[in-house]
Amino acid sequence: MKLRTLFCAALIGAIALPAAAQQQPRRQQPQAQAEQPPARGEDWYRGQLVELSEVLGGAHYLRVICDGRGDQRWRNYMRGVIEREPQYNGLLVEGFNRGYRQEEARFPVCDATTRQMEAELRARGLRVSQGLSARHTGH
Repeated sequence: MKLRTLFCAALIGAIALPAAAQQQPRRQQPQAQAEQPPARGEDWYRGQLVELSEVLGGAHYLRVICDGRGDQRWRNYMRGVIEREPQYNGLLVEGFNRGYRQEEARFPVCDATTRQMEAELRARGLRVSQGLSARHTGH
């Protein structure tokens, strides 16, 4: 449990720095529309890890197309996720590759829209990792 908590905290920090620079203020939803948080059992955790792997795969593709193959930032983060959660290796690799292919199909070249999408994926990855971290810290 401590390893997952440390992992989630490290992942949040890694994603938070670039995502914080890109975030825009959001309108608050009225209290009546707020949803109850989902149950955070093992199925939820696995689903969130897969979502995170898809985000990292998509962000990896977008970063590579814009900054070149030498930039392996998001792939390296994915390796860290797999090292910490080896029991999900197959699911995580599939999710990463799926995210990569989805963005590859949508963005054949790097332009302002491509860079904006990477920023959006960073913000989404931050939200997912915060949810993962909250599960382990009890928040």
